[in-house]
Amino acid sequence: MYTKNYKFKYLEWFTPEEIHETTLQWQSTLDFIAHEHDFLDELLSQAQPHVNDAATLERMTDLITQLSKNKQEVSTLTSLFVKHRNALEVLVDGVNELQKEKAFKDQHLLLSLKFETFNTSYRQLKYKVFDVLRTFYKNRKQNTLLK
Repeated sequence: MYTKNYKFKYLEWFTPEEIHETTLQWQSTLDFIAHEHDFLDELLSQAQPHVNDAATLERMTDLITQLSKNKQEVSTLTSLFVKHRNALEVLVDGVNELQKEKAFKDQHLLLSLKFETFNTSYRQLKYKVFDVLRTFYKNRKQNTLLK
């Protein structure tokens, strides 16, 4: 599936149990991120009507759009991980199919890279959201104190 373009010279040997646990951890992280998306989206949506600055309003709207795209990516990754976990049968069926087993392990490594890339980009997005909200509430507090 993904291994046609990649040839790995060295693959770490994972047991089927380790692969299963890893995919469960990925799934758990994605479930948490999905809930976090709702929380961040609500925070931005509640702050948006009170914004007086056009630049901040534009940044908040852009971040809401990025969060919705990120949420779609979470659902795509979730379905990939479920398919991957269900395909684990190749390793535990007791039949020596070296090509299928190697392809499965290559796919696992690629999914691992994809997850790490996604997680890094999500953390950057989350930082941007909190940065916008922090500056918004800081400016709002200063404006309230000046009045």
